[in-house]
This record gives sequence, C-alpha cells and structure tokens, in this order.
Amino acid sequence: MRTNKIMNYESILQVLGEAGCPFCRFMKNFQAALLQDPAQKEIHHLCNFHTWGIAATQRALFAAQVFLNLMSKQSDDPPAFPCDICILLQIEEDRRIREFLGCVQHKLVAQWLRSQAALCMIHGTKLRQSASPVIASTIGAVMERYRIRLAEDLARLRDEYRPDSAEWGLLGHAAEFLASQRGLHP
Repeated sequence: MRTNKIMNYESILQVLGEAGCPFCRFMKNFQAALLQDPAQKEIHHLCNFHTWGIAATQRALFAAQVFLNLMSKQSDDPPAFPCDICILLQIEEDRRIREFLGCVQHKLVAQWLRSQAALCMIHGTKLRQSASPVIASTIGAVMERYRIRLAEDLARLRDEYRPDSAEWGLLGHAAEFLASQRGLHP
C-alpha cells in the first residue's frame, strides 16, 4: 500500500465518468483518506490490512502513536471487536449505495447505465439486493454486459499473447470485477 492523492468526492455521481466500478473508486479514495488523514477519528481496533495500511501510508510519528495506543489496550484475549476503519467503510459504502439508488432516475445516472456502466460483482450484487425489481434487472444487465466484454478481452489476451502487450491492465479490471478493488473487501 502506498499513499494516494485524495480526491474530495462528495457524491457517487462524481465518479461515474471514471473507468471501472464507481463504488470501488469512491470507496478506495475514502479508505485512503481514512488511512492518510492524521485528523481521523480515534482508533481502538484495526484489522490486519488496515494495520499495515497505517504503517505504509501514515507519517511515522502518527503511526507510532496509533500503534502505542493499540498496544496499551492489548490483552491476551483474541480480538473481539471489528476494525474501526472497516466499520467506517461499511457505513460509507451503504450510504453511497442508497445515494445511487435514490438518483437512479437522474439523467446522468440513466445515461451512464445505458452506455458506459461498469460494476464489480460485489457492488453490483449489493445494488441489486437493495433495488426495485426493474432497477435490479437493469443492474444485472449492466453487470452481464461488462462481464461479456471482459471475457472477450481476456480470451483475446490469452489467445494473442505478446509479452509487451499494453493490455496487462485488463487483468486488473478483471480482478476488480471479480473481487472489487484490492483491500476493500475481505
């Protein structure tokens, strides 16, 4: 993990024009902001991923203080509480799914769904579970269209392999489709 430039997104609609799943992009940015912002909320519990994320992205003095605080609270009992950052991510992800579904009739969202939509399986599934049957069907069609395009591109990459291929980024798109962006979901 490395530090990332943090974008000041306030709405999921701001990332619809970007490549890949807009929820992954929004949430990855949100997660980076939580890890990199020294003014973040007090941390009581961290998972493995976010512990290493603090170590990799935070200024040494702040990371040292976070780790000292965590060590002073450590007991011999196994961790019983979920990661504070994971909780904040889940709350934000739920908020953005509700926001998107509330804006689905918006002209920008409808156009995005018809033309360039790309959703990973995790976020697409969460959207479908919370959407009306009509919207769930549309989201399913978007996911299938993206899956077919990725499958065709992956088959072409496999069949026309060239070591200097400019299409290696395709593997990252496929991984995102299957499991969301790295570090967002266990």
